[in-house]
Amino acid sequence: MLHELPTELLWTILNYLEYDDITTILSIGQMEAMVTPYLQQHYRFHYNVASLLRHYESWSNIERQKQDVRRDIAQQLLHLLCHHVQQCSKFEQRAKFTQLLDILQNLVVQRVLCPSLDRDLDRDYAALCLDIRHCYLHTASIRGLHDPKYRRRSTKHPLAPFLPRDYTWIWRQHCAMVNEWISIKVPMADMMGISWTSTLLPTLSLLSSSSSSLQQMFLQRRKVCFQFARFFGMLFDITSLYIESNLDGTFEECVRESLVSGNAEGLLLLCTASDRPVDVDMMCMSVSHAGEQLWNYLDTMNDWMETHPTPEQVARQEQQADDGVEHGPESDPASVSPPEWLMPDRYRVQTDTKFRLKMMNHLYQHHGWYWF
Repeated sequence: MLHELPTELLWTILNYLEYDDITTILSIGQMEAMVTPYLQQHYRFHYNVASLLRHYESWSNIERQKQDVRRDIAQQLLHLLCHHVQQCSKFEQRAKFTQLLDILQNLVVQRVLCPSLDRDLDRDYAALCLDIRHCYLHTASIRGLHDPKYRRRSTKHPLAPFLPRDYTWIWRQHCAMVNEWISIKVPMADMMGISWTSTLLPTLSLLSSSSSSLQQMFLQRRKVCFQFARFFGMLFDITSLYIESNLDGTFEECVRESLVSGNAEGLLLLCTASDRPVDVDMMCMSVSHAGEQLWNYLDTMNDWMETHPTPEQVARQEQQADDGVEHGPESDPASVSPPEWLMPDRYRVQTDTKFRLKMMNHLYQHHGWYWF
């Protein structure tokens, strides 16, 4: 029915929709001719970036692996971004650059998270992102638009496109989903006849006893998680010493998240894609070491606050005391559940996770078991 509406009325409706919703309507064949002009006028940057990405996907795998081809697409994307930024005033260019760069990164990761993505396109997208990052870091005119005072001083918070730090929230989501799958108990009757590989891949043991629709859903989620793990891992390539410490810190954080949640498959994919060794014992030690550091800090912080409190801590203590008098015992901090990062389980690796990671890595390294 939408295609029967007058163009003016349809555009009025589209004004209330986000870009992602409009692209869904665009997939309807009869609507494409009416919606495309709207996107070109109101979402010009989105539309042009999406067109370049579709053009990139249309090439064969061999063509996409050619560095000059990828570099050309990377330069076109950055040129498009800079063209829109240069139309703004000097005072608005930095904010505009950040806004458009976020849009570019989101459009790329949306393609990577698409269940229908063709095989190996996740790696090709990661290679394209690395080329974009390389062009950005080695082109002073582009960096100047993003930050006019760019001097490569802050290695703790570097400015560069497609840093893994921007995607850690997706990694945490996938780790949480894997944890839910593994925690589900499969009845013993359903375990009969399941091969020994299901003990290494708990998601498969769940799928074997599920309905066809549930199987399809879990397989689709698993495929998307694998796609993102390969893409995400390749982003840890050190394209510049300026971002090395940031990449190392983010990688250690993702390793700990994987071990604590039991995401052994994703962690192996992450290490393989980033070309980093899988030292299970050392990784587990980093988790326990992080917990020891936290407990030691909490133990010493209380004494330090009593002897050398900062003005901010004094004000916070006074505020908490006032709140306690005003609201009574209901506001007792002891009655409030602690944050997730204070839970002991956040610093404990299950034996099952260690075993699965060691076994899968051994089969992959020494027996060529390439299931992903």
